[in-house]
Amino acid sequence: MRYSPSISIILSTWNGAEFLSKSIESVLEQTYKNFEFIIVDDGSTDRTPEILRDYAKRDPRIKIITNDENIGLTKSLNKAIRVAHGKYIARQDADDISLPQRLEKQIEYLLNHPEIKVLGTFGYLIAQEAKILGKEIVPVSSQAIKKTLIKRNPFIHSSVMIEKEIIDKIGRYNERFKTSQDYELWFRILRVARGQNLPLFLVKKRYRPTMISFSKNKEQLKYMLFLQREAIKRGGYSEFYYIYFLRTYLSLKCPLFFKIFLKRYFSKKRNVLKKI
Repeated sequence: MRYSPSISIILSTWNGAEFLSKSIESVLEQTYKNFEFIIVDDGSTDRTPEILRDYAKRDPRIKIITNDENIGLTKSLNKAIRVAHGKYIARQDADDISLPQRLEKQIEYLLNHPEIKVLGTFGYLIAQEAKILGKEIVPVSSQAIKKTLIKRNPFIHSSVMIEKEIIDKIGRYNERFKTSQDYELWFRILRVARGQNLPLFLVKKRYRPTMISFSKNKEQLKYMLFLQREAIKRGGYSEFYYIYFLRTYLSLKCPLFFKIFLKRYFSKKRNVLKKI
């Protein structure tokens, strides 16, 4: 008889050995146990394969997919989704941590609110040594999320749990998007369904200067411009919202070092790190 997990947790890593064990342990220590853990090794050349083999031997819920070469996050996540058996798909990043009750709280809410198809949470922001730097508070209600979506990403990607049926209906991550693949997916999901965030701190998101939002900032902003413009042209938002399109455009033209300086300055002021 085939094991039937309620949740498929998907993680893709490329040379992520530094924090990978802590991320995996945070999943294995969840109070909710009925899950499969699909991990894609995206062509790693560090100790990642060795770490994954060790955990797979210890826990049969862990399933490893090995890419012969690095194909990127978007395609790797789609490979994991294709083999997922769970009713829900939960994201986990290789350097982030899920707090013990994350899965339990999310699946309980989704089962009691079937109209919600994508559910995120609040998150702590941590440094490399796991020291808490601040908090990331995202909009909670479906209405607030829809309003925020045109301005910025309203979900912490590594906190999200999605009903697999809605992914089967609208499609997986768009492989044209090397970054901002989650932002593009939210636009498609929220056109036909409702999303929400639990006002609970259930993940720890690692904040590093080498994060994708810094290292590929320009590429990310170009994708955001495209998605904002398309959402307005499609009629989902009024022309007033071109003001946020303009803000993204100006951010694209602003030197990255200056944006990083501003982000760190205001973070110290408010003890909250927010997206640029």
